[in-house]
Amino acid sequence: MGRKTTSNILASVIFGAAAGLLAGILIAPDKGKITRKKIKDRANDLNENLKDTYHKFKDDFIDGIDKCKHEIHKKKEELVEKITSDTDPLKRS
Repeated sequence: MGRKTTSNILASVIFGAAAGLLAGILIAPDKGKITRKKIKDRANDLNENLKDTYHKFKDDFIDGIDKCKHEIHKKKEELVEKITSDTDPLKRS
């Protein structure tokens, strides 16, 4: 998935969650103090969920980068070995 696509999906999820949260709380027939506490509590929950999602995404991204680095290094070593073995007959001539 492209960077813009991932960003758009993440932004849509965040916006949708926030809109649903506010709509659900504001429709509820509670007193102002209770409603504000619910908004605060749910916003804190959303914040924690976003932090967890961010850290998981970041960790997965770093793991993917590390795997790519490892594969590149491995392929480089294989290529050097192949070039070296292919040029050995030329050196003997």
